Amino acid sequence: MPYFPIIELTPQVSMLLARGALQLNPGQWVRGEKGRGRYLRTDPRTGVTYISWVRPDDDWRTAADRFHRACRKGFIGRYRPLYEAEKARREMARQLAELNRQEAEPELAF
Repeated sequence: MPYFPIIELTPQVSMLLARGALQLNPGQWVRGEKGRGRYLRTDPRTGVTYISWVRPDDDWRTAADRFHRACRKGFIGRYRPLYEAEKARREMARQLAELNRQEAEPELAF
């Protein structure tokens, strides 16, 4: 993997990320007002940038585990293909809940 220096999250860099003019790779180190962290993603609809921040009392293993959990939860990087199965599962659960709700409602005869 090539070396990339830590990216400073200045207001201008944050604006470029929000508008899609700049793209970072997940896991790339960034530095901002909260300290150091690893870039996760930028939401294209809202322009919000998500970062897994390293806490002051964290060791390497704890920070890496937190980043890994954030990637799994957000379907980032190599976990992106898992989103289609999760989306289908959520849709099926939504349909079953709707079906159960309809069966539970008593029919009103007029």
